Amino acid sequence: MLDVPTDEAVAAGHVETQVDTGAESVVRVRVDWHAPAGAHPPTAEGTWHLLAPASQSLIVPEPVVQSASVVVADARKHPSWQAAQEELRERVRSLPGALVVAAVTSSRSALVWVRVQPPAVWEPAGYTVMVRSDEPGPVGLYPSVIYGWIRWWADQQTDIPEGFPAGLLQPRPPTRIDATVLSDTYRLAITPADASTSSVHPHDPTEWS
Repeated sequence: MLDVPTDEAVAAGHVETQVDTGAESVVRVRVDWHAPAGAHPPTAEGTWHLLAPASQSLIVPEPVVQSASVVVADARKHPSWQAAQEELRERVRSLPGALVVAAVTSSRSALVWVRVQPPAVWEPAGYTVMVRSDEPGPVGLYPSVIYGWIRWWADQQTDIPEGFPAGLLQPRPPTRIDATVLSDTYRLAITPADASTSSVHPHDPTEWS
């Protein structure tokens, strides 16, 4: 099981995801986590997932930061929904290379931001969803599942012109995804959670009231 320490250093690990559509058209994502293997990223970019305590900046070896697909910040001790959103915004602004940025709000939920902008655009452009699990799960799971789904979606598109940023066409993920880590399965509910979406409020009793 993965967890985000509140006072320890940043951990970087390699994540592999596999996606299929099961019975009743439910999307299933299998997440395989490989423990940190030193400060050197793999030769292929876009494969590392970083877990970062909210109280620390992401001061890690530059190659690891630049090749990180997913960055996960710990927002479980923040006093409010707005504070967690601000934590997420700060991570997004500070890491223009990350495809997915998450602020974990409890063991069963995370705010997940997905980048949809072309590489040449500096100002962050993307959307935010709230991912909730029916059971407490590893905090790195929620953004990794979203990452796996968007990469899978992009791979299915065969009619996008060469060189066109696929992210500009990226739809939001389905409202339900079943995720598997090792032998554990989690049913995830996914809802819009952009700052302008006033109807979204946390319902997890371990979050804020």
